[in-house]
Amino acid sequence: MNTLNLEIEQFLRSENVDFVHFVNISRLNKQQNRGLPYAILIGIAINSQFIKGVSDNPHYIHSTTDEYAQTEELVGSITDKLANLLILNGFKAISQSDTGLIAENTFDFSTKTSILPHKTIAMLSGLGYIGKNNLFITSKYGAAQCLGSVVTNAPLTAYIHKIQSSKCGNCNICRNVCPQKALGVKNWNMNVSRDEMINVYKCTACLKCLVYCPKTQAYIFS
Repeated sequence: MNTLNLEIEQFLRSENVDFVHFVNISRLNKQQNRGLPYAILIGIAINSQFIKGVSDNPHYIHSTTDEYAQTEELVGSITDKLANLLILNGFKAISQSDTGLIAENTFDFSTKTSILPHKTIAMLSGLGYIGKNNLFITSKYGAAQCLGSVVTNAPLTAYIHKIQSSKCGNCNICRNVCPQKALGVKNWNMNVSRDEMINVYKCTACLKCLVYCPKTQAYIFS
């Protein structure tokens, strides 16, 4: 890891992120990576007490003011700060926050898609895998983290990692608890599209597939 990596990680740790990964995204097409070779992936874990509260409340309704939404907003503000810091130092950098994507016009509201999802960068980081709930799963937090990313041409030390396959096995808890039956029957791999895994128009963001994932349950009761 070079000096710039260390300076960036130190800055992000001061912002209380739980993990930082430097990812080589040069293998992606130029529409996705915007001609920039690297991405900085960050994650903040969702508070385990909040997850327990959702788990204990079968009538919980996700809102824009709950802790999950606030954590997503916080992650976005941190990636905005990081991108601005890199730009001030003479590099190209794009924050993939909601604000950044709207400003860049790279989020399609009709299909609810961005040209480079955080999950794609996360998969290239080697940090985890995409579960049957279409969420990114890590060994430490399960599905209980919010991801953010910045793409840049800053001269970072970043590696190409092996993409992990799903470790869900025969577990179908997320599919069974989904009240809208929004989750499909296919397991993720490089050839499976998002729409084959989840109907985003049925999904109400009730968080049940996140909360009841056994990997998330292991995190909140660890």
